[in-house]
Order: sequence, then C-alpha cells, then structure tokens
Amino acid sequence: MKIAYVVETYTEGLGYIDNVLPKELGAEGDQVHIITCRLPAYYQNSAAFFGALPEKGDYLEEEKSENCTIHTCAYKNLGKRILIKGLFNKLKSIDPDVVIVRGIASPVLGQVVLAKLLLGFEIFTSTGQAYSALPQALREGGLSMVKVHNFFSRFLIGKFFSYFVTKCIGSTEDCIDAVVDFYGVPRRKTVVISLGVDTNIFFPAVDPSVLRARFEVRESLGISNEEIVCIWTGRMTTAKSVEVLAQAVEELNSEGYPFVAVFVGDGPEKEKLKKYKKSTIQPFVPWSELPAFYRAADIAAWPRSITTSTLDASACGLPVILSDQEKAQERWEDIGSTYELGNVASMKATLMKYRDIKRRSAIGFLAAARMREHYSWKVIAREFKRELKSRGG
Repeated sequence: MKIAYVVETYTEGLGYIDNVLPKELGAEGDQVHIITCRLPAYYQNSAAFFGALPEKGDYLEEEKSENCTIHTCAYKNLGKRILIKGLFNKLKSIDPDVVIVRGIASPVLGQVVLAKLLLGFEIFTSTGQAYSALPQALREGGLSMVKVHNFFSRFLIGKFFSYFVTKCIGSTEDCIDAVVDFYGVPRRKTVVISLGVDTNIFFPAVDPSVLRARFEVRESLGISNEEIVCIWTGRMTTAKSVEVLAQAVEELNSEGYPFVAVFVGDGPEKEKLKKYKKSTIQPFVPWSELPAFYRAADIAAWPRSITTSTLDASACGLPVILSDQEKAQERWEDIGSTYELGNVASMKATLMKYRDIKRRSAIGFLAAARMREHYSWKVIAREFKRELKSRGG
C-alpha cells in the first residue's frame, strides 16, 4: 500500500505521532511519504507556541528517512493557518492509495479533498484534540459568540469535509467526542486508535548500567536516593495546571515527606515554578534524552491535559497520576491513579499512595509490560494498517 501522510508541522528528533507512525508503517512494508512544511508544533496557537517560524521560501526538498520519504514543501499563509504550495502536484506524482491528514477542518485538508476528486485516493484524518482541552466557553452550556464562531469556522467546514473522508481516527474516546460535537464529524465515521510509545528507548531501569545512569541523573539534579521524585514533562502553559503538582510537593515536604518535583520543558508558567524550593526545572531536551529523566524519577504526574508522555512514563515503569476528568483512564487502570482536577489536597493524597518503594516497583513492572504488549508504536502501526486496508487500501 502506498501512503501519503500530510502534516503541516514536523520537527526531527521528537516523539510525536507524525515522527514515529509513518516510519513504523514503512517498517510494515508500506511505501510511506510524509508531505510537510516542517512548521513547529502549535505554531498557530500563541498560548502554546513560543518560538520562531521557519522562512517560507519557495523550496521543495525530498529526502529519504527511516522507512519513509520526507517531502518538505513551501507554504502560504491563510490567516492563522496555511496552504501547502504544490501539494496537488506532489500527490499526483506519489499516486497514493491512501492519504492521512492531521487535522479535521484545516485549509490543508481542503486541498487534499480537492485532490481526491481528481486522483481518487481514500482520505483518513487523524486527531489528538482532546475534548477536555477545548476552551471552556465551547464546552459550557448556552449560546455564545465563541460557539457561533466555532459553528461557522469549524463545525460546518468539518462536516462538509467529512463527506469525502473515509474515517477520522482519534487517539481517545475524548478526541472522538470533540470531533463529533465541535467539528461536525459523524460518529459512524470515527474510530479510536491510541497513541503509542517507542519501547526500544522507553523502558525501566533494570539493567545494572541503566540503574547506574539513573543514579547519575539524580545526582546531577541534586536529588538523593531517599527522595521520591515526581516528574512532569511538556509545555508549561496555564492550561496544564503545573502549579498544582509543585504546590502539592512543597506542602508534603513541609509535613516531613521527602517528595521533590522535576519539571522538564519550557513556557510561560516556568517563572511561577521557580518560587517552589522543592521543584527543579530542566529545559526542553531532545526526545531521545527523555527516557533518562523518566528512569531517574519514581512517579509521573500530569495535573491536567493528557499527553503521549504518559505512555512514555509508563513504559519506563512509573506510576502515572492524571486528573479525574481524563477519559482514557482504562489505559492506566491498576498502573496509575487519578486525582480531583485542580485540587492540591487531592494531589497530595494521591502522591502519598506511592510512598512505598515496593508498591511503586510492582506497579512499574505491570506498567512497562502493558506498554510493550499493547501500546508500542509497532502494535499501533499495525492497528492503523488494518484500518487503512479494510476501508481504503
């Protein structure tokens, strides 16, 4: 099967689905082409993106990567979004059986729909937009200008595009609820396939050399072997509620419990975290370096907003703490816990469940095994391939 994977954003060395899934599909024997403008993630969201955009330029590059070919195209601004220059000709030259598009109502999906009418391929869309991460004004009852704007700018467009899309693949049931309610996608045209984890690099600290590396990272962070390390990774934005974890750890320390927090990432909330003495902040590191930080920790927690990093942490043998509002909790049943969203006392009580090293070790063994067997990218790629072949390939 020949697959074109169209995505506006792409950055080498990250662990996003756009980086890993195409390569795993290629490893399954399919011919895979990534078509991208190499824009950074969240480029259209000023609350989450804090970097510089690449030059637009009139360029077209093609390079062989691991199990796939990457085509880098120029782009044209269209408000906060973009159009990919030369996309039709590129799709025509590749002649794919299936095109996967990241996005539900984007101008780029519109380009792909127009190309489908002339070239005849099947379209699958893919989304990780969680219902719980949408603006509260959209989720709450009653009519508002935000809802009216969404209806015309997303719902109607998404509903129209869905007539030409074979299936919309969401990472969780929560994501499916979002595309149905806010993007007009018929539920019968949706399917859930989880995100995955690269279990070749995310694994527990069991081997003696890996255990030594764990102690070395802790030492470099000024953390003793007796302290219980709780890790968080990602973009430090207001929507992530990172202060809930920092405050909980601070209060537990004042009560005599040896918890510390390690935050790996960057963002506008970083300055607020600096006031917490028991919180250590590390800048963004390459994806390939994250496993060492997870293996140096004892617990992982994301106070709000589910992320693929939860799978990475579980694969490294950590109990994971999430909010009770997340809808994909079955993934962490028996290998993690939930706390009451935004409640520091609840976060403290949940952290205290994992004081005992024997309990953490037992949960860590189960967590790593579950990730290997059910959530490795190899397993997820095969699920994608079955869906693509059954509907379009």
